[in-house]
Amino acid sequence: MIDHGVYALFFYVAAMAFALLYGGFRQRVLFILTAAFSGVGFAIQAWQLGAAWSEFGAPPASNLHELFQLTSWAVLALFFALYPVTRSKILVFFLMPLVNLTYLAGMMVPNTPVEAKPFYFTAWFAVHIFLLVFGIAFFFVSFLYAAIFIMQDHSLRYRHAPSHLPIPSLEEAERWSARLLLAGYPLFTIGMFSSILYGVLYGNRKDYRPGLLEGASVLAWLVLGMASYGWLTAKVHPRRRSWLVVAGAAFSVLIILGIIWH
Repeated sequence: MIDHGVYALFFYVAAMAFALLYGGFRQRVLFILTAAFSGVGFAIQAWQLGAAWSEFGAPPASNLHELFQLTSWAVLALFFALYPVTRSKILVFFLMPLVNLTYLAGMMVPNTPVEAKPFYFTAWFAVHIFLLVFGIAFFFVSFLYAAIFIMQDHSLRYRHAPSHLPIPSLEEAERWSARLLLAGYPLFTIGMFSSILYGVLYGNRKDYRPGLLEGASVLAWLVLGMASYGWLTAKVHPRRRSWLVVAGAAFSVLIILGIIWH
């Protein structure tokens, strides 16, 4: 999919280095460098994704290599879109390693061409892919805030003081984890059920084969649905809700891996 992915990777790795330094020194210039380098990498990757879409005629999400890299782009796109609202600079300390890990995972998987299937070129496939990918991106960022909540909760319960790390407070971490989960869940739900509907309508075709992708999607949907229910009704302890988000993010990784058998 991406012939010159190393260029985007260079800027992402540099941005991660500055993000890690920002986490330690909290200097404004380090955050600016993080934003600048990640922005350039993001722009390069967006151009590459657009070129691949134009050449292939369908969204670049036909194999594991492409889906991992599309997900890394979506996670960073979500951060840029939400930053004017969250104003959380320290999040880059957690976010850039996640972006790099997802991007590198895509580069390590061979970009093996797959047989073009008829539904790749339908409007349904484009909508389905972007709903799922951005739903997963919401889950991943919600997972980061849930992990921060767990860190703060552990520190308060066992050390009787907030974490010494410069991370969001317990209340802020819980609030944003909930908001991101509740925003991503409808996107993911529509994307998943559109796939089920397509399978019902065209399941007898040889180019549609349910498997790990669909199974992991249903598991992630159920687990994250329980977390969403807990936040909406306040009937689940915040600590348990955060662990459900972590579990849901793990199943989201299986969704990406499931593209191999799709």
